[in-house]
This record gives sequence, C-alpha cells and structure tokens, in this order.
Amino acid sequence: MAEHNNSDDADAAFLNALKAEQEMAEAGQKASELGGESELIGNEPEEGAEKEATFRELSDQVEKDNHLQINESKDTSTAASGATSLLPGVAVASPDGGPSSVNGSAMGDPAAQPLLNANMGAGPSTQESSAISSPSVTPVGALVPDENNNDSAPHTLSVTTPTAGSNNNDSLPVSSTTPVNAPSTAVPVQSPVQKGNANVANKRKRLPQDIVGQLEDRIAEDPRGDIDAWLALIEEHRKKGKFDDVRAVYERFFVVFPAAADQWISYVKMELANNELQHVERIFQRSLFNVPNVELWSMYLDYIRRRNNLTTDTGGKARAVVNQSYEFVLNNVGCDREAGRIWTEYIQFVKSAPGNVGGSGWQDQQKMDSLRKVYQKAVTMPVQGVEQLWREYDQFEQGLNKLTARKFLQERSPMFMTARGCLIELSNITKGLRRDTLSRLPPAPGYEGYEDYTRQVELWKKWIQWEKGDPLVLAKEDPASLSTRIIYVFKQALMALRFWPEIWFDAAEWCFANGMDDQGVDFLNQGMVANPESCLLHFKYAERLEATTIIEGGEEALIRKGQLVRKPYDDLLNMLYEQVQKIQRKEKEELARIEDAFELTNPRNAEDDDEDDDPTTAATRAAKDAQVATLREGTKAQLQVMTKTISAVWINLMRAMRRVQGHGKVNEALGGSRQIFADARRRGKINSDVYVASALIEYHCYKDPAALKIFERGMRLFPEDENFALEYLKHLVAINDITNARAVFETFVGRVTAEKARKVYEFFYDYEAHYGELGQVYKMEKRMSELYPTDPYISRFSSRYAYRAVDPCSFLAVVSPAQQCKPKSQAISPPVPDHLPRDGRDYRDHPQPPPTAPANGRTVSPKRPANEELSDSSEHQRPRKLHRPDSPLKGAAGRRLDQQKRYQQNQRQPQQHQPLPMQMHQPPAPTQLPDLIMYLLSILPGADKYQAARFRPEAMVGLLGNINLPRDVQANNRESASIHRSVPQGPRRQY
Repeated sequence: MAEHNNSDDADAAFLNALKAEQEMAEAGQKASELGGESELIGNEPEEGAEKEATFRELSDQVEKDNHLQINESKDTSTAASGATSLLPGVAVASPDGGPSSVNGSAMGDPAAQPLLNANMGAGPSTQESSAISSPSVTPVGALVPDENNNDSAPHTLSVTTPTAGSNNNDSLPVSSTTPVNAPSTAVPVQSPVQKGNANVANKRKRLPQDIVGQLEDRIAEDPRGDIDAWLALIEEHRKKGKFDDVRAVYERFFVVFPAAADQWISYVKMELANNELQHVERIFQRSLFNVPNVELWSMYLDYIRRRNNLTTDTGGKARAVVNQSYEFVLNNVGCDREAGRIWTEYIQFVKSAPGNVGGSGWQDQQKMDSLRKVYQKAVTMPVQGVEQLWREYDQFEQGLNKLTARKFLQERSPMFMTARGCLIELSNITKGLRRDTLSRLPPAPGYEGYEDYTRQVELWKKWIQWEKGDPLVLAKEDPASLSTRIIYVFKQALMALRFWPEIWFDAAEWCFANGMDDQGVDFLNQGMVANPESCLLHFKYAERLEATTIIEGGEEALIRKGQLVRKPYDDLLNMLYEQVQKIQRKEKEELARIEDAFELTNPRNAEDDDEDDDPTTAATRAAKDAQVATLREGTKAQLQVMTKTISAVWINLMRAMRRVQGHGKVNEALGGSRQIFADARRRGKINSDVYVASALIEYHCYKDPAALKIFERGMRLFPEDENFALEYLKHLVAINDITNARAVFETFVGRVTAEKARKVYEFFYDYEAHYGELGQVYKMEKRMSELYPTDPYISRFSSRYAYRAVDPCSFLAVVSPAQQCKPKSQAISPPVPDHLPRDGRDYRDHPQPPPTAPANGRTVSPKRPANEELSDSSEHQRPRKLHRPDSPLKGAAGRRLDQQKRYQQNQRQPQQHQPLPMQMHQPPAPTQLPDLIMYLLSILPGADKYQAARFRPEAMVGLLGNINLPRDVQANNRESASIHRSVPQGPRRQY
C-alpha cells in the first residue's frame, strides 16, 4: 500500500512538471502572436525573466518532491530486503531449500565480465545487456544467515570452471543475492565530461550559504580538474547525515575516477558503519577488478572473515571459503611489493588449521603440504618482509626433517636470492615515486607542477621497463606470471596517471605485441573514456580497427567497415568541437564578469553619457580594456590550437577513408575521402591544411584535375595564408606549371606584408637560382633587398650556390696544418736552456730550481684534467668517490711532482738561515709530436662527448680480481710465465 501511494505521489509530481511546461509553451505561443519571439524578448524583458523564474521554481519544487519520493521508496524497499553475502562461490539457502549460487569471473576475463557486472547491480553498458536477466538473483524473501548468528551453518563452496582465454584460473569469490525489490544503485553511463549550461544568462547565482549548490556548480564546470569540489561535496553531505546523497555523489564521482582506491575504501567504511552490507558487497563487486589496490583487497578479506566465523566452523566450510578468498586475493595482488602482510596473514591462517605440523595423520600431512606450498610461493615474491618469510620457511623445513630440508631449501634458494635482489633494485628504482590512486590532470608545460608530474611519469616508465626486462627470470619457466606482473604494473601506473594517454597507449601496444588483443583493446577503450580528447588513443584504436577488421563482400562491406573506422574519429571530433564551444562560452562569461565589475565600480547615468570621463574613470576603463584585450588574445591563441588539431583529425580521417573506400562520391553511401572533405568544410573550424591535404590526395593517388580546383578554392578562402600559398606554389612547380606559379606568386606578395611573404620569396628565389635565368635572379635579389634591407647580401648569394646541406662558399681550406691546427695548450712550458744535455744522458745530477706552487694550493698534474660536467651532481648519477692521494707518476713527471711536494713542505716549516741554493736547470720539455698527429688529436672529440656506458675503475678491478679462470687457462699462464723468465732480458735503459 505504501509503495502504491509513493508511485501516485511521484506521478502527481511528474504531471505538475508537465503542466508547468505546458503553461510556458502557451505563454511563448501568445508572445509569438503579439509580434514574434524576438520582439517580445526585446520589449518585455522583465516579464520573460519573471516567467523563467517561475518555471525554475516549479522545476526545483518538482525535482525536490521526486527526490523525497524516491528516498522514501528506497528506505521502504531497503528495510524489506535481506543482507547480501559476498563470499567465494556461496550458495544462499532459499525458503524452498533450493540454493542459488553465483560464480565470479577471473580478473581481466572479458568473457566472464558481463555475468559479473550483472550480478554487481551496475548500470547499463554494452556488455551487460545480455546478462541483465541472469537467474542468479535470490527470490523475494530469501533467508540469509545473520552475521552474528553463530548457530547457522557456513556457506557451501561453489567451483567455477575458468573461461577459455582467461588470464587467471581463480573465480571471484562473490555472490550477489539482492532481492528483486531491493534498491539497486544505478551507475551512470560513462560520460566523463559533463556539459555545463550553454546559456550564460540561465546560469543561476548561488547564495553564500548554499555550499552544496556552489560545489555542484564547480563540479559541472570542471568535473575532472576540481577534485577538491568532489571531496568537499561528499563531506558536506556526510556531515549532514544525508547518506543517500553521499551515495549519489560517489556514483557520479566513480564515473570520472573509477580507480580512486582511497575513495572506494571510504565508501566501504561508510556502508560498514551503517551496517549496509548489501551496498558493501555491490561496492566490492564493482571495484575489485578495476582497482588493484592492496588496502582495498585487504578490506575485502576482512569482510569475508567477518561473515565466516571460524570459531563455530564445525564442518570446515567457512575455513574453505576463507582459504579460497586468500588464494583469490593473492593471485590478483600478491605480486605487489606491499603484499607481504597478506602473505604473512595467509601463513598464519594455514597454521591455525586443524592438525599438527610433523604429525603422521592425513590432516597433519595435509597441513604440512599446504604450509610448504604457501612458503615456497611467498619466498619467490619481491615483497616487503621476504627475508623474514625465508627465515620462517627455513625453520619450518628444519623442524620437519633436516635431510629433506636441505633439498627443499636448495631448490628455492636461487629464487629467493633473486627475489631479495629484485626487491632492493625495485626500491631503488621507485625511490621518490608516489603511488597515488586519485589521478590529477597533468599541468601544462611551463606551469606549476609540470616538472614534478613529468618526473613521476618517468619513474613509472622506469618501473614498467624494469618489469619488462624480466628481472625475476620468469620468461622461460612461467611466462604467464611475467605477463601478469607487467599488466599489474601498468594498472598501477594508470591509477596514478589516468589522464596521461601515453601510458594507456604503451599498455595497449604491449598487449598487442604479446598476443593479448582483448586486453589491448580494453586498455584503449578505457583510455578513450578517461581522455576523450586524446588524439593518440583514438588514432590507435581506429588504426587497430582498420587493420584487424576483415569484411568480405562488395560495396556494402566497404560501407560497414568505413562506418566502423570512422566512429572513433567522430567521437574525437565531437569532443574537440565541444571544447571549442566551451572556450567561447568561457570567454563570454569572463567578458560579462569584467563588464559587471566595471559597472559596479563606475556607475553611469544617462546625463553623464556626453561628458568626458574623469581621470579615475579613464584609468579604470583603460585597465578594463587591457583585461579584455588580454582575454581575447588568450582565447584567440587557444582557438588557433584547437583549429589546427581539428584540421589534423579531419586530414587523418580523410586518409583513412581513402584507404578503406577510395575517393568515393559526395552524398552517397560510399563517400570515401571526398565525403570527409565535404563534411569538414560543412562543419567548419578548419584551416588551409585540410584543403592542401585533400588536393594532394587527389593528385598523388588519382591524378585527378580536381586538385587544382581545390587549390584555387582554398586560395580564395585563405588569400593571406602564407603556408597555403607556399604549398600551392610547390604543387604548381611540381607539375611544371610555371606560368600559373608566377601569377600566384605575384598575386600573393602583392596583398600581404613583407614579413608574411618572406617564405614565399625565399622559395621562389631558390627556384629561380636553380632553374631560372640569371636576369630573373637579379630582379628577385633587388626586390628582396628592398623588402629586407637588413639581410646580408653575402648570405643570399652563397645560398644560390649551396646544394642541400653543403655550402661550398663557407669552405675553409687547411693549407698549413702547423699554423692553422695548433692544439690548445693547457699550460706554457718553460724555456729549455741551450746548455742542457740532449744526448740521452741522465740529467738527474743537474741542479734544478724549486717549482713554484700554484695559488690555490693544488698541484698541477700532467694527467688529463677531470671532466667538470660529469661530476657527482650530473645527470649520469655516478657514485661519489672518496678523496685519495694522487697516484705516483713514473719518469720525469713523477720526479717533478715529488720535488714540488717537498718544496711545499719546506715552505711550511720555519725559515732558517740556509745558504742560497745553487742554480738548477729545468729538465727538457717532452718531445713535440709530428704536426699531422697533433692535428689528428685536435679533431678527436673530448671525453665529455662520450655518452655511452661508463665503468667504475674500482668495480672493474674487483671484477677482474674475482674471476675464476679454468684450470687449463691457469696452467697455460704459468707455462707462459716460466718461458718468459727463461728468456734473457737485455739491460734496461737508463734515464
């Protein structure tokens, strides 16, 4: 009876709304009869505004009444419905004794996903329509055991056969038993960008105390960017206790941010606090597969353990359910670095099972096998606490049998060592990485936060590349686990970088390259939903459809394939045109705001219209004009970028349809590239690039004379576009139509400024220099010198004789290498005395003057100077080296350095009366190399130009010292050494 009254009230409210609309329609009809709608609006604005306000009030009241009726209906049906259990393969007893079980699907299994979505109570989608009538819904009045009732029997286990093509052999341990009359939370259709009010005049002004309305306006204006408004709106409803409104906002929020794990967790906690178990289970069903977050999956485990009381589990069914849930969770998020806690809890859960480890009974042996299986899997995972898990596993095996323990430990030890090393390496790679779950829009280049955002992108890419490198060596033995890890890290990256299309593209491309086409297409679809204006993802998806869609048949098959390929382009174009409208609407709003602010500060009367403004008003008006000019310039720049992007999309669509359907015919089913060109012209917001692309397609692909017609049409539409004129000239020169080329050139340069005509002048001057007469060249040079007097004539002259990248006029011949190719000296060598012996005798007996110490106190080493650019702070991130003394040098250079150090030590000591030193002579300078060798050394690149891998000397020495040579090699070395010692050595040369 209550439901019937509620439906009657809702119908009455709906009829009231229709009546109000009918009254407005009649008022509009009367207005048109009195003189037209435009005259009525112009003559009676107050009456129109009053009627609009009346209609708005009626609509608001009707909406409020409907909302109250819906809430009452929800409360009534919720009270009548029973709790839902989210358990692995659970079967819920019905009054007639017939169980109703629901089987889940494996993670990422597209074939089983529709059934899962149908059981989740989610909103309509393309893949869910076939599963809406699933017979898995519990009949009305189904009995569900109370969670606090310890006497009730635990739920039974239902095993699901994996679907072919599934990447996971485990089924979702969930079961939806929502009654037919229970309220279902409908998920809105995927529409990440919500349109704002198109009419600025209809935008309602909010009162200061209307916080909810202000937050709603902010969300409608910027749904993906204003995250704070979303969270504030949820918190505002929560503080007021309006949980239905909180749920409604959450549903809208998860359409835009479906992978926001923290908000899913908050949603679950709210429902658990209110004991809304049905809502909790629907949330888990909708979120788990889309959000691979360890904390969310841990909360799911807690819920399963809460609903399955192990204390009163006499038959072991509840333990089996919990065990299956653990396996399900670990198969999906067990590879996460933060999943060590779940592995530890699972081991403790297995230890708590009946039986004694080491016993002889079948239950004891079963417990031992289960523990060994979990341990052996856990110690091979690079998770936090893997070393502690290994110690526990070692104690476990040693406590059972020390003989068999050595065998098991030796088998798992290499994999444990690999996992431990990978954990350390992964920690270093991801140092500074923020694993955010709430994605934010990337800042524009040059604005605040851009460098930090790109840094996070690079860190995520490093992690992905690290996983692709197979550090755990899984490619040969377990390729499925390797693919699972790579897909998992891609999903982790997309949780934080949802609005960065490159990650979606890389994930899809990797799937396509490894035979996972379905998951690749799914990545592209999700990426296009998250980034509806991304050209990268839409182009990739359209190309994928074009390459993989094989349709046999005649013209009808080509038409169907063309429609299929064109749809992603149409979706992208619709979004880009909507962005253009948004920019224009924003400009109007800002202009109105500026005008309103000016009118408030400077009110004008009718008597003051003819009087001059005072200085204050003039200054304010100048400031207002400056704001308006800045706003219009910014809007113009944005529209130019949008126009170029839209034109590029039309061009690529034109090329794709040419490949699929040929040039086609306009206004026919098989339109081809010509139909796309016509659609682009009809829709507008394009530049001259579309005309150039269409003309070149007609010429290069079909040799059609329509190319010249398109160029002529474009020249009339874009008479001052220098880029279009340049392309037109290039085409005319390519087809050897020089007469028309000269005419187009003269026409264009005569109507534009000299600066805009520079490109065209340079192109035609280059043509005349290569293929024209010298007289024509001189005429062009004279005209260009008059238009561009600051350009040096020598540059223009040398360009005539240049060919491609070779400029012979700038060639400088090396006639005398000795004079022209002197190397840059590092230091000036002191002059060598003539009386110094040069016959090779030992000069150590000759006295030498003490060298002068440098001003900075450092010794000058003849070694190659260190590269300053490759310091510890450089981008190569070389390890910091400890300071050590210089290595000794051999020969005369070492003796000079040793003498310099001794002299510096003597200078620090107190000066004593000593006899003057004898005059000493400088040793001879090193022998000068031949000029050609010096020239060769001068042209070799420096050490700073070496960008390849750099090896640490101390690490290389340690590596060589620890190499274990085979015995035969060692024997050969010893034999060679003995032979070398037996050969008589000549006298060493004395220096």
